Amino acid sequence: MSRNKYEVLLDTMPETASRLEVLFREAGDGFIQVEYGHEQRAALQDSFRMLAVNDIIHSKKIAGLIETVPGLRTNLFHFDPTVLKTSQLIEYVKEAENSMPTIDDVVLESRVIHLPLAFEDSETKKAIDKYLKEVRPGSPNVINGHNLEYIAMCNGVSVQETKDMFLGTEWFNSGGGFWPGGAFLWPTDPRCALIVPKYNPPRTWTPEGAAGIGGPCVFTYTTPTGGGYQLFGRTIPTFQFNQKHPIFKDGPFLYKPADRVRFHEVTEEEVVDIYQHVHVETDYEYRIEQGKIVVKDYMAWYNSAEVQQGIAELAAKRVQGLKMAPRL
Repeated sequence: MSRNKYEVLLDTMPETASRLEVLFREAGDGFIQVEYGHEQRAALQDSFRMLAVNDIIHSKKIAGLIETVPGLRTNLFHFDPTVLKTSQLIEYVKEAENSMPTIDDVVLESRVIHLPLAFEDSETKKAIDKYLKEVRPGSPNVINGHNLEYIAMCNGVSVQETKDMFLGTEWFNSGGGFWPGGAFLWPTDPRCALIVPKYNPPRTWTPEGAAGIGGPCVFTYTTPTGGGYQLFGRTIPTFQFNQKHPIFKDGPFLYKPADRVRFHEVTEEEVVDIYQHVHVETDYEYRIEQGKIVVKDYMAWYNSAEVQQGIAELAAKRVQGLKMAPRL
């Protein structure tokens, strides 16, 4: 394709029946970004495909390819341009894409990580109170000192139903989030697909372990930072810079692409105690199960009449909820 000297779009692949449009963007010396979908919105099955293509690329052991960073609907390729030309790398990605006409044969290695979660804990309440005092007094997403009621309102469900949805599905990690070690977590059960707008403007502080939702994705904050997701609780450490705990001995991040997270409710006291046993005592035992996602089986379940009816019912509730929820 022709391009001028200011054009960052290097190449494209057209949308197909089983794939979004693919855009190859220059992302600096030694980097290209492969973006999935331009006008289209990515969905969970698109993440399955993207990660399967990522696995194919790594299996080729390409000289000069340093690493890949899968994300929500992109994959960032880091390479040595003295060894691997940009055009060559794009051809490798195209070959991998063309080798997969459908996702029917995709099987992903997918661990299940069980994480304790305390709803509406005091640390996330402190972050919300700080926001009200210093950033946006009277922000309409804060109801009774927290964001959980606003999340429920936007989706036309009760607070208890909202909690049941967070706890009632596995959350699939499509790749690295907007903060080191984070994860973009999609609900594998679309009947638990809560959707909310983000803070406007964002917070200046969020505690380590805070659990929030923005758009359709859940995120667990790895370190204290700013942030814009609606907060609903707090979980245990998923990052450790000093790598003292055995779970972090091979790297400071807990999550890997294609992991699934399963939350279970505990008290705030239990969460705080676990922080001591992760960061100080280093004897907490994370519960992680090895597993796989057979995409063909998942899609058959997803397309069943029962699941599709549940999707439609939640969508109808959300339409009514958004009419009631104040705009941010």
